[in-house]
Amino acid sequence: MGKRVLLLVNSSSGQEKGKALLYSFVEEFAKKNCVVTVFPILPRSRKLSTDSIVHKYKEAFDLIVCVGGDGTLHYLVSSVLEEGLQVPIGYIPTGSTNDFAASLGIPKDWKENIDGMVKGKPFYCDIGQLNEKYFNYIAAFGAFTKVSYGTEQKLKNNLGYMAYLLESIRTMPENLSKSYRLQVRSAEFSEEGEYIFGAISNSRSVAGFSGFPGSSREEKWNVDLQDGKFEVLLIRAPKNIADFGEILATIIGGVIPEDNPQVQFFKTSHLFLSAKEEVEWTVDGEFGGAYREMELKVMEKKVGVMLPSED
Repeated sequence: MGKRVLLLVNSSSGQEKGKALLYSFVEEFAKKNCVVTVFPILPRSRKLSTDSIVHKYKEAFDLIVCVGGDGTLHYLVSSVLEEGLQVPIGYIPTGSTNDFAASLGIPKDWKENIDGMVKGKPFYCDIGQLNEKYFNYIAAFGAFTKVSYGTEQKLKNNLGYMAYLLESIRTMPENLSKSYRLQVRSAEFSEEGEYIFGAISNSRSVAGFSGFPGSSREEKWNVDLQDGKFEVLLIRAPKNIADFGEILATIIGGVIPEDNPQVQFFKTSHLFLSAKEEVEWTVDGEFGGAYREMELKVMEKKVGVMLPSED
C-alpha cells in the first residue's frame, strides 16, 4: 500500500478551483497507489476546522495535503505545530495570490506537484512566531495589511488578485495617514520612531516588493527560507510631501532602494516591538491579533513541505 493521504479542501479559496478539480486530485493520488481521505475545511465548524481534523486524525496519515490559498496552508502548519507532529505537508495552491507557494518553488502544474508529494523529498522551511501565533511567510502591520483579510471572499472569488488591488486603492487615504510609535529592538537594529507599515517575512517578496537592498542583483534576491533569519521591512511615517513621494515611488516601483531614508530593511532572527497602543497584525493574510508588546522569532527548519526531487 502507498502513502496514506489526508486531503483537506478549502472550496471557497480563490475562484473555487479546489472544488472543481477535487476528483482529479483524488484520482491522481490513487493512480500513485495512495489511499486518500478527504475532508472539507469549514472554519466556523467545530468538527470540520483544520485544527479539529488534524487533532482527531494526527496519527493516521503519512502525508497531510491542503488545497486552498496561503491562509489555508497557514492554518494547517499551525495545527501541525500545535500537535507536535513530524508528518510532512503537501500544498496545492488554489488561492488568489499564493505568494508562499511561489517562494517555495511549488510546481504550478498540479500533476507535477502531486508527483512531488508522493515521490519527492520534504523541504524543511523556517517558520515564524509572533507572540503565540505561527506564520509561514509574513507577519505585517499598518498600511494595507487589513486588505488581505478584510476583502470579501465573494469579491476575491470573482476578481482574484484584482480584488486586493481595488480594496487597496479604496482604502489608500486612511492607510497612509495612520502611524504607530514603536520601539524596535534587535541585535542588528534598534530605533524608536513613527511607522506606517512593517513586514517581517520569510519570502522572496515582501508585501509585493520584488527586490531587496544590496550591492548586486544576487544579494537583492538572497532570501533563504532555511537560514534562520527574517527579512524585516519598516516604512517610516511621512513628514512632508517629499517623504510621501519617496514612499509612493517605492510602492509603485516594487523594489526597495538602498538610499530611501523612509524605508528600513534588515535581517534578524529575533525582534522585539513595543507600542503604547495596540497594533493589529495580519499573519499569512489572516488576522493575527492586536498587541502592545510583540516578540517575533524564527523556528529554523521546522516544517517539511513536500517538493519534487531535483535529481
